[in-house]
Amino acid sequence: MRVSRLRLTVMRALGAYGTLLSLIRSLDKRYKFMVAVLGIYQWVFNLPANYNQLYITGLGADPVNLGSLSSLGGLVSSTASAPVGWLIDKYGVKRMVVYGLLISTLVSLIYYTSGSWLTLIPAVMLAELGFRMIIPLTDLIFMDVVKSTSRAQALALSRTVWAIPSLVAPMTAAFVVASSGGICVEGIRPLYIIQAAAIALVALLVYMKLEETHVNSVSLGSNVNFVEGFREVLRGGKRILLWLILMGLWRFSNSLSMPYIPLWMAYVKGADPYILGFVGTAGLVSSALMQMPIGILADRVGRKRAFFIFRPIAYLGTAVLLLAPYPQLLIAVGFLGAIGFMGGLAAVSFTPFITMHWEMVPAEMRGRWFGLSSLFESMSIAGYMLGGILWSYGYMELVLLLPMIVELTCIMPILALIPDTLGKNQKLKAEGELTLKER
Repeated sequence: MRVSRLRLTVMRALGAYGTLLSLIRSLDKRYKFMVAVLGIYQWVFNLPANYNQLYITGLGADPVNLGSLSSLGGLVSSTASAPVGWLIDKYGVKRMVVYGLLISTLVSLIYYTSGSWLTLIPAVMLAELGFRMIIPLTDLIFMDVVKSTSRAQALALSRTVWAIPSLVAPMTAAFVVASSGGICVEGIRPLYIIQAAAIALVALLVYMKLEETHVNSVSLGSNVNFVEGFREVLRGGKRILLWLILMGLWRFSNSLSMPYIPLWMAYVKGADPYILGFVGTAGLVSSALMQMPIGILADRVGRKRAFFIFRPIAYLGTAVLLLAPYPQLLIAVGFLGAIGFMGGLAAVSFTPFITMHWEMVPAEMRGRWFGLSSLFESMSIAGYMLGGILWSYGYMELVLLLPMIVELTCIMPILALIPDTLGKNQKLKAEGELTLKER
């Protein structure tokens, strides 16, 4: 009996390994290139991830200032995303990714040279725009070059690969910060010059080596103006409007707590640089281990069902974050994740969610879809401001708890009303082709 079970386990493992190898062999070279170079970006992005808010407050910003700065970032990102999305469908996605990398390089340089939180205003205004022109647009490239039946697995594989170099980022950052003076401005500052140099290298590689994936000049001819291009997307019906509302609420709920989780860990729970490092590492390890299983699940049973199965882990992580009696227990939050925390099993649930997001419209509309959904995501501005006000008045626990309440009472019921996109991609493609013929 034991031998049979062992044999069955080995056969399943070999089958999974064979499936993974088959997937890798079938992937486009542009997918493989972007996964490789974005691994460098993800590593340096994670270097100061647990220290950005600590750095800003160290330069003199209070919680309301922190919320205001984050709101400015959300405003700039949302305002710029509509024209960026239109330009993607008109001219292609490659140049926009390069621009995003250059913006992020500039942001890192401003952080490195700042002597006051006021001088960080341009950097914070541009940071979210730069990020949204890198990872989401890289996902758009993946959507363009990967067949629909493997998209969730391809997204999951990218996150798994990116997690490997990122594993050393939190502890590398902890070593740099500890050896440079601890959790203070001068201790954190060196992280940003390392980040700037690496992102500039990635921008150069993408500019020189990436072949364009998303040129749809036919779908946005000279007879289609800016406004009409977005109206075409909205003709998708009720499910499009529901999804836009859902994305706005998603960004609102996450932005409520996102800037304040590091402050909660360091100043309320007493986490030192090494605990923060272990938290980050635990999040990357758990994410790397579970990305492929959830990707396979999403491609088999549906995007929504996979999301509903995994998402409750975020609520458990949020509870641990709130109730941890000693700082060492926060490492469990790194493993589980929490709403507003970038990492852990909670982040894994985002893979089927974002796959469904890109599949809501035909391929030739995805640039405009990016821009339109970003406009609704401007609700993050209200989240940042509300979170800052509540935090400054001492309602710190409420700042961490409200995102879970919004998600359970609003986001999940709306998502339940939207049809799953798995198996509907051919229909969406046909609708897009019909639109082009009518034009």
